[in-house]
Amino acid sequence: MNRSLAFRLLGQGIAYSASPAMMNAAFAGLGLPHRYALADVTPEAVAKTVAALRAPEVGGANVTVPYKGVVVPLLDEVSEVAREADAVNTIVSRDGHLIGHNTDMPALIEVISSLRPDGLSHALVLGAGGAGRAVQLALAKLGVEHVEMLHRSDGSIERLPRLMRTADLLINATPVGTGSDASPVPADLLRPDLAVLDLVYRPHPTRLVREALAAGAAAEDGSAVLLGQAWRAFELWLGRPAPIDTMREALTRELETHDD
Repeated sequence: MNRSLAFRLLGQGIAYSASPAMMNAAFAGLGLPHRYALADVTPEAVAKTVAALRAPEVGGANVTVPYKGVVVPLLDEVSEVAREADAVNTIVSRDGHLIGHNTDMPALIEVISSLRPDGLSHALVLGAGGAGRAVQLALAKLGVEHVEMLHRSDGSIERLPRLMRTADLLINATPVGTGSDASPVPADLLRPDLAVLDLVYRPHPTRLVREALAAGAAAEDGSAVLLGQAWRAFELWLGRPAPIDTMREALTRELETHDD
């Protein structure tokens, strides 16, 4: 009989997360007694919450905004990828020893590569936050030389219409569109030879993805990245292959059931 372990998602304002449905379906599908739950914590409680992961009944955690960088100095060990990104999204507990990993990076690289299997030369990234920095690093690892980061705060977003003419990849790393029917990009700028990745995954699909597909573009929302980082975290925690199909089905069901 497998010993029951607890897993958590650490973040703030994360009631929207589809991760519990996906992870609990994975455990159930393999007949494992583990449970995954949200831990919505204030900044003041982060250190105490991370320390609690050392308990013998805890197997690890995922970390999301705004704490991916905050937890780094609280851990005993950090993987090379997580250190390079200065961000941890997966914590593994081994007998109370906490190891930080970043599974966002390989998930991003996988999805971007699937959208542009023949390579890309000019990427536009909307967003100045942690998600934007992670995307920038993923693009660098893919060898993309021409990457432009566009932000509202510095006015660079005004260059979007002109830059879209030559871009072959657009990535939305802003929260625009989350829980709404808004899009950060006018539909008339989208075209068939452009690939689009929207890191927002609620609603599913987002307006940006719907309009990109209508324009004939290859497009994915953030659920593809969410699945990619999740199955990698599962395998780090348990040291066994993740039931990816089960996780994908649970994620799709969760998004279709709870999104308007």
